[in-house]
Amino acid sequence: MGNAPYFLRTLLVQGFRAYLDPKTFDFTTQRSLAVFAPNGHGKSSIVDALEFAFSDDGSLERLGVRAIHNKAGVSALAHHLADDRKIVASVSTAFRRGTEDSEGNRGVAGKRVRAPAATDVQAQFVVAPIIRGHALRSFVEAQTAEQRYESVATWLQLGPLVNAQRNLRSLRRGIKAAAEDESPFTSINTQLSKETSQVVQAWNADALLAYVNDVVIAPLDSHLRFAVLTQEDPAFVTLSERSQAEEKRLGLEGMRQIRNALAALYEVVDDPDTGQSIDQGLIVTFSAAVAAKAETAKAFAVERAAATEAAFAAVWKEAEPLFAEDATFVVAECPLCLTPIANSVAGGAAGVHQHIADRLAALKDYAEAKKNDEAAAKSLAAAHTRLAGILKTITLPDNFQDARDELGLYRTVIDAWKDGTTPDAAPAISAVLASLTTLDTAIADIEKKQGAHTYAKAKAKVDRLLAIRTDQELAERTATELTALSDELTAQSAFVSGEIRIKLQVLLDGLRKPVNDIYRAIQGNSAAPVRLELPPEEDDNQQRLNLLIDFSDNRQGVQPGGYLSDSQIHSLALALRLAAIKAFNTNAPIVALDDVVTSYDADHRRTIAALLANEFAGFQLIITTHDERFYLYLRDQLGAADWRFTRIIRLDRDYGPRFADEKVTDAMIQTRWAAGESAANEMRQAEEEWLLSICRDFGVNLRIRSLERAYSYERSELAAALATFLNGAKITIPLVPGVNNRFLTSLQQGVVENFGSHFQEGPYGDGSKGDEQARWAEFSTFKAFFACSKCARTRFKRPHDFRKPVCAHGSCEAQFEGSTPPVK
Repeated sequence: MGNAPYFLRTLLVQGFRAYLDPKTFDFTTQRSLAVFAPNGHGKSSIVDALEFAFSDDGSLERLGVRAIHNKAGVSALAHHLADDRKIVASVSTAFRRGTEDSEGNRGVAGKRVRAPAATDVQAQFVVAPIIRGHALRSFVEAQTAEQRYESVATWLQLGPLVNAQRNLRSLRRGIKAAAEDESPFTSINTQLSKETSQVVQAWNADALLAYVNDVVIAPLDSHLRFAVLTQEDPAFVTLSERSQAEEKRLGLEGMRQIRNALAALYEVVDDPDTGQSIDQGLIVTFSAAVAAKAETAKAFAVERAAATEAAFAAVWKEAEPLFAEDATFVVAECPLCLTPIANSVAGGAAGVHQHIADRLAALKDYAEAKKNDEAAAKSLAAAHTRLAGILKTITLPDNFQDARDELGLYRTVIDAWKDGTTPDAAPAISAVLASLTTLDTAIADIEKKQGAHTYAKAKAKVDRLLAIRTDQELAERTATELTALSDELTAQSAFVSGEIRIKLQVLLDGLRKPVNDIYRAIQGNSAAPVRLELPPEEDDNQQRLNLLIDFSDNRQGVQPGGYLSDSQIHSLALALRLAAIKAFNTNAPIVALDDVVTSYDADHRRTIAALLANEFAGFQLIITTHDERFYLYLRDQLGAADWRFTRIIRLDRDYGPRFADEKVTDAMIQTRWAAGESAANEMRQAEEEWLLSICRDFGVNLRIRSLERAYSYERSELAAALATFLNGAKITIPLVPGVNNRFLTSLQQGVVENFGSHFQEGPYGDGSKGDEQARWAEFSTFKAFFACSKCARTRFKRPHDFRKPVCAHGSCEAQFEGSTPPVK
């Protein structure tokens, strides 16, 4: 095998893009292919199949992987009828390298894994082998210098290096930005300013040390000072010890807490409105609650005695309407003792009604007294609970021994109290007042000496400031490390970019002459020279590639978009790609060109055809075009031994592209019928193929078509032209059994074929399998009449001086008679 290049041997497409039924492109005898077809006939699907077979992710660039924005996604890869026909959408490729063959298949469904054979070939492509006309201009005119750099680097297999270069640059930018980020320091300064009450607003070690010594520590001990604000400093150790000692003795905060608890028990305050002294506190509240409960209990006892008949309250309430003046029902006697109402003590209904009203009024006073007594009981219970609770929380120091003893006794009494009179609180109140006086004096002395400062608060403040200092030191170390890392990455990035620059510049220098040679071959020798240039070495951003032309003496190194015509820009892009492919794709010299001459005039199209013939003779070319003149130029200048030239004559929705050199066989039609499907479209094509072939052999006359459809003849035209020729040549074709007219007339109308292949508005207008089979038998019988009566061959020719065609076989050349051929 040696260093033999890869060539495509076969390409099988089925259920993919425009191709529904399987279609095989065979390159074993003719290495290159040129396909002409109008737009929308499926020619680009051939190139799509190659791109799909080679692509990394199993998609087409213009479709993308997902349906988003203006891209259709991979769902557009499969033919829309593939699932209905149970056709597995796929592309199969076979390659030959020397004497060794390899092949593989890639399905559209599932993971779309690339075949190993295609992977091996794809690895040989330094430059992407597929060139599409619509994408050519973007490289020259639309892409930025950065995008152009990436494209060319990818062509030259420098993609991994460019990715490393891009990643290094991105990382360097990120590290540099992080090193220059001031937000951590801003946050630290905000905390510092808040913690020092705006005294130190930005980090300054000396200013912070002075704040701690002069503001935090000095009010407690003017001789205690930090030399360095750290936990190892002796002043921090002393501060910690004094803070712990302060926690063990009664300090300012402890005194305040005890004072507040005692004031909650009992305190004499001045009324701000009257200026009179007022006793307040839980002891006062409890005593008032006890007195209130005694009063409500007394009132309740009185009312309860007055309402001894309360058990009859419900009866009275129900009976009252019966004795009202407007009562509709008159009670004659008592329901309990059967005494007549008139003989009762009340003396009648009116007296009973008044008696009931008096009793109900008494019951209302009783209810109100009961309600008040219950509310008083609740208030007393709440006051007792709060008083007992506060007594439990009060813990007096040793120097308050007397007060502690009195409050202990009072607490015992309160805990044991259930009801009755108020316990004697005088000794407890005296103890509370004496303690408050002592505490107020002590608190005033401490506040006068050190204000609100305590060693505990000072220790907490210093701890928080030390934490801020730790954050500051961490931020400074991080910034230093990031700066060093940024410098190192800058150096590495410069080194990598420099090495890539050297390699890329060598490749670009090698491309300059081939690019200009191809560009001049297309545009002529007067075309301005083209060059690809990298930025100067000192430029930080080396990931740019400038495409420049020397338009004139005073327009050196200018952008081509501002000086070249549409055709010249297109030629320049094509020259760049072709030169790169020719220079670097030597191990897989395969090129696919899809509509690359859209902006050229006739002269340039012929020039490009000649360029391909001369410069790419050793390549395997696959060319699709909707430009018929370019197709004819290719056919005129490229050798038939290496090239297959074909046309797509139409696109069948339920089959795929129909090629002019494809013949519908009887087996294809039988397969359709066996599957329960209509073969009308195949029958139509078979009839057109046969008519076109026989008309060409017979040399019939046809009207020259318009330029848009110069080579597209309908079946009716061919059948009419053949009939006219046969009449003029006095050749009579026998009638087909069962058809009482000349079969050529029937071919012009194609009734059965039309029913099966065209939409019918009527409910029973579609064709039938039986009609199609009968029609095909009639057509087969009719074709049989067009055979040589001597040798039974079916190919004819008609020299210009002959009126009738003769057998095309050189040893026969019998004149065509149109009779039934001899039995073989």
